[in-house]
Amino acid sequence: MGNDKKSELEQWLEALCSDPFSSILDETVFRVDVFETETEYIVESELINCTKEQIFVTCENDALIIQVHENENINKQRVVHLPFPLLNKNIRAYFTSPILEIHISKEISANHPNRYMITIHEIDL
Repeated sequence: MGNDKKSELEQWLEALCSDPFSSILDETVFRVDVFETETEYIVESELINCTKEQIFVTCENDALIIQVHENENINKQRVVHLPFPLLNKNIRAYFTSPILEIHISKEISANHPNRYMITIHEIDL
């Protein structure tokens, strides 16, 4: 295998970016971007006019579910399916208005159930 072969994540990102449905959701619901560092993946969402208390992040198998609640109803939702399971990953979420960042460790680090809520930490600048 040569070094020019794309990783599974690179192939997934390319497909996500070229999917016209993703572009429509970015414009009509809220924008979602995915980044990779040496130690983690970062899913970033732009949540304009939202407070930390309105945002809920849930993990389920290979998906992050980002919801914005208004008046106890789900107002907006994006589901980000990743090319790897989220089970046993250390996942942290940070909100600095209007940006929500969800950091997913590349290493297996915890024993979590298949579905769980992520605590969102607010960062004041």
